[in-house]
Amino acid sequence: MNRAAYWLWLAAKDGMTALAKNQLLSRFGTPEHLYAMTRAEWEALPGLTRKQIDALSDKSLERARAIAFDCEKLHIQIITQADSAYPDILRSIPDPPLVLYVKGTLPDLEGVPGVGVVGTRKASPYGLLAANEFGKGLARAGFTVVSGMALGADAAAARGALEAGGKTIAVLAGGLNICYPPQNNFLMGDIQLSGAVISENPPGTPHDGFRFPIRNRIISGLSRGVLIVEAPKRSGALITAHLALDQGREVFAIPGTIHAPNSVGCNQLIRDGEAALVMRPGDIAQALGHVARRAPAISTPPAPLPAHDLWDKIQQYTEQPETPAEPKPAGPPKIPDSVNDTQREILQAVLDGAETPEEILEKTDLPAARVMTELTMLELDGILGRKNGAIVRKF
Repeated sequence: MNRAAYWLWLAAKDGMTALAKNQLLSRFGTPEHLYAMTRAEWEALPGLTRKQIDALSDKSLERARAIAFDCEKLHIQIITQADSAYPDILRSIPDPPLVLYVKGTLPDLEGVPGVGVVGTRKASPYGLLAANEFGKGLARAGFTVVSGMALGADAAAARGALEAGGKTIAVLAGGLNICYPPQNNFLMGDIQLSGAVISENPPGTPHDGFRFPIRNRIISGLSRGVLIVEAPKRSGALITAHLALDQGREVFAIPGTIHAPNSVGCNQLIRDGEAALVMRPGDIAQALGHVARRAPAISTPPAPLPAHDLWDKIQQYTEQPETPAEPKPAGPPKIPDSVNDTQREILQAVLDGAETPEEILEKTDLPAARVMTELTMLELDGILGRKNGAIVRKF
């Protein structure tokens, strides 16, 4: 059996976050090892929900074969974490995609490092001009422009890079056989000629709204730094900024007038010391010059455990180093009235002791993708936060 089939088998398991799948791989080594494990072994492993055990116990490779067939028919390349073509810098984040689907050719991100350029879809003329100019300038300075190919600032930056003869990567939320947004069909074709359009989701996957915040970690994960062009107070661009900070990336922001809603997010990032103010592409090139050709720090997964040691070490899989507890707000907690029903369910799980997305999934039985999206929005609203990887409440 082709090894890629096992990667596709694991990647296609719904109800498990990328972080959870990577944690399993870091402990047991390969998808083949996970595929060979029995239901009894999964049930003996702490921390898995019933749905996850059901999914991991399903040995059917039919979906994997169907995905591989579709990719061959559509000329989509499949790159797994085991392949040398997989970007090393993306491997360095805690929850890299197990599989990348690629149309075009991925640039060498060691020789031509990536800089994410993102912003609101409803960009102002000022934002569109700035995004285009920074896209051109970064390309001329030897950087790959990484974006989500969205309308507005993302597309303007990608076009700027193309106009300068540079390389680009567009990260889509759904399948590569569906151009999203459809207005960028020609842009998508142009990007493939000078770089690549990629996704972690197989062909046919719809571009559902909940997939976009999850996708944003790949934009920042491929990049040495991320530029926020324009961002309202609640926007996907700010989600990308905070993901970049969590991943240890540099964050830059273009300032705007205090009277423009589109500049609120950028101005706040600068004010709070979370982003460096930039006025020209050279500011970013200068800030990233010292890392331009530095190999990223990658945590090498341990080798698979011998069978006779597997269960002796099982407890170690879930142990985490002790960290100081985050002080809780004074007084009895009260879930804010402004949250939606799904967020309320998540917050109740946090009040009941959940500190990770996996624990929330176990307590709520909500879809994994929806939990990740709502967690991000709750963090942006200042209702939840993170401390040493654990979710903490701020209400």
